Amino acid sequence: MQDPLVWIIDDDDISKYVMKRYLNQLSANRIVDFPDSLQPLKLLTDKCNSFNELPDIIFLDLHMPILNGFDFLKEFQNIKIDKKINIVMLTSSMNSEDIDKAKTFPEITDYFIKPIKQTDLARIMSAELKT
Repeated sequence: MQDPLVWIIDDDDISKYVMKRYLNQLSANRIVDFPDSLQPLKLLTDKCNSFNELPDIIFLDLHMPILNGFDFLKEFQNIKIDKKINIVMLTSSMNSEDIDKAKTFPEITDYFIKPIKQTDLARIMSAELKT
C-alpha cells in the first residue's frame, strides 16, 4: 500500500505549517494543502473516479472564508465518490453547538480543537495505514 494522500484545508498558514511538520515526522510524504475549500471541492468533483488522486484523509478547518467546513461537507455529500475518505474536523471553536453539528455529519471521523497534538495525529495516521 502506498502512503496515504493527506489534504489539509485550512486558511491559517501557521496551523498548516505545524500540521505538515508533524505529518512529515510521521513519514507522511503525500500532503497537499489548500487555503480554502473551493479548489478541493473542484478537484473532488473532477477526480471523483480517479481513486489514486483522491485523498485518503482530509484535515478540515471549520472556520474559513468563502465556504466554512460545514458548507464544504454539504457540498462534499453531493459528490459521488466511491472511495472512503476520512475527514477530521479541526477548529479553534469550543462551541458545543459546533461540536454537536459536527456529529451530524457521518463523514467526520474525528473532531479536534486546534492545535492538534502530535500524539492524536499519530493515532489518526496509524489507523489510516491499517485501512
